[in-house]
Amino acid sequence: MVGDEGTASTRAQAARIDGALSEAEQDLILPSTEEHDLDLFRDRLNAAYYPAFVDVVGSKPKLDHGRLNAAKLGRVTVGFVRFGHQAVVDPGVIDGFHVNVPVAGAIGSRCGDQSVLARPGTAAVFTPNGPTKLPFWSTDAAQLCLKISREALESELEGLLGRPVPGRLEFGMALDLGTPNGRQWHRALWNLVDSVSMGGLPGAVSDYLERAVICQLLFAADHGLGEDVRGGRSAPLPGAVRRVVELIEGAPEVLLTAADLARHAGVGVRRLEQGFRESLGTTPTAYHQKVRLERARADLLQPAAGETVTSVMYRWGFSNHARFAANYRARFGENPAETLRRSLGA
Repeated sequence: MVGDEGTASTRAQAARIDGALSEAEQDLILPSTEEHDLDLFRDRLNAAYYPAFVDVVGSKPKLDHGRLNAAKLGRVTVGFVRFGHQAVVDPGVIDGFHVNVPVAGAIGSRCGDQSVLARPGTAAVFTPNGPTKLPFWSTDAAQLCLKISREALESELEGLLGRPVPGRLEFGMALDLGTPNGRQWHRALWNLVDSVSMGGLPGAVSDYLERAVICQLLFAADHGLGEDVRGGRSAPLPGAVRRVVELIEGAPEVLLTAADLARHAGVGVRRLEQGFRESLGTTPTAYHQKVRLERARADLLQPAAGETVTSVMYRWGFSNHARFAANYRARFGENPAETLRRSLGA
């Protein structure tokens, strides 16, 4: 578990798209002990991700400050990998979608007939349709590695589109993290990494964060249905807006992605967002957060015995104390702890 200092540090890195992180900064990401034995490192890497040929380049078999820590969640596996040595990784055909996000160094990456030199600012996206290989891993390279279930990604895509996905989905390998959508996805990924690092994440919150990362990837990365996901200029349906409002108001504690809301409405995500902006002057996600904050405030104003800010925060689907406090303060002009103290007469 990472303390406040470590979490604040990793959160700060989310804004650093192009700059490499120092080794000290890297060690705050999903902290773990160093690994120097290549065989143990290989076994752990294969167990977390895919069976792969893994070896170092040169005669030195011992890893220098190698580190590996991966968390298998419901829909994704997210981890930090650093060999501390020039290396080669060859998993062949993988069984899920995958994104590598370098925080230092450079990693040559191939998938099918595509290739990219991934480095800070440029992530590599892999599709489970062709042979995959990392023929070059520089000695100073380190990266976040995100494995995504094929079923989970295609389900989110269907929700965004409002229709079944036709055929196989293929991504362009290079993901520019400097674009607006790339930055948003980068922040969503670090949000997930921060939350996993803190530990004790409720299952519903983890599920929401995972799906948010998948949804945002579908907006940020190049793929055959990207224009459909980012388009959607059809006229909004007022009935769709009403159905989503009723869903949110009825159970705001249930964490829902944009794909969930669009699927419930029976339209694509862009049509739904357009309808919300025209009808309510906000987005479905912002409306959902507003309702959750209002319910949290109601509980803090009339607290049950033993109630804490943390219990209220988790009850209404918020996973991070600092972000919850900031959003609460922006809406109500005081910190949640202040509301609770006043309600308790402290």
